Amino acid sequence: MNTEINCKPVQLIYIDESYDEQNYAYSAIFVPVEQWNEIFQKVLLWRQGLHKTHGVDVNGEIHSTEFVGGRGQPITNRDRSYRAQLFNSFLKEIENLPHIRIINGITNNKLHHETLFEYVVTRINNTLKYDKSLGILICDEGNENKLISMVRRMKKENKIWSSYYIGVQRSCPLDHIIEDPLFKTSKSSYFIQIADMVAYSLLRNEHPVEGKTLADVQSAFENLDKVLVKSAFSKDPRHKGIVRA
Repeated sequence: MNTEINCKPVQLIYIDESYDEQNYAYSAIFVPVEQWNEIFQKVLLWRQGLHKTHGVDVNGEIHSTEFVGGRGQPITNRDRSYRAQLFNSFLKEIENLPHIRIINGITNNKLHHETLFEYVVTRINNTLKYDKSLGILICDEGNENKLISMVRRMKKENKIWSSYYIGVQRSCPLDHIIEDPLFKTSKSSYFIQIADMVAYSLLRNEHPVEGKTLADVQSAFENLDKVLVKSAFSKDPRHKGIVRA
């Protein structure tokens, strides 16, 4: 009797958001379970290097909005130009992490952020299906009940507009995402902090604040090209797979 079990690979997908008064961005970082320890060690070495050269606490939280704005750590240097250059280097480090992939979404109407979340999660599921893998969503704490409810509903029925027939919807339930979304504080997860960096870099790449967003911050997102899942949204006018709502 053949006792071999065909197990699908599993991806941990870390999701965080960044927003301002009008715009909202999500970023989702795919981390394969089998390579999790390898990737974590790379991130840990990076954070240890940041501590040694720039005084950024290894166990502290890097929150992009505060960091770029001159608040939070490192407390020894709050110069915004210095921090903008350092933030730009963060995105270069993220692109060089092995095995990861990133799906992004953005809307210029903050009221549409729940719809955007649904679109991003649908693209995550489609990517997992294409890869013949399964995924677990890990989100920043906050709004847990709402996100769990949304994902449970989408597992039962998830109507999306057909790409081929105008005005026609089809059901695309989340059949490759397992469990309810799990939640961690951003302070306790390097990968949630990375998702925050990516989301913030997208937000300020597409919607810089006049007179405030420095060039190194605005261009930081451009460092991620080789890890973007460009097939996530083929109609993205920038050809970077950015999901839009």
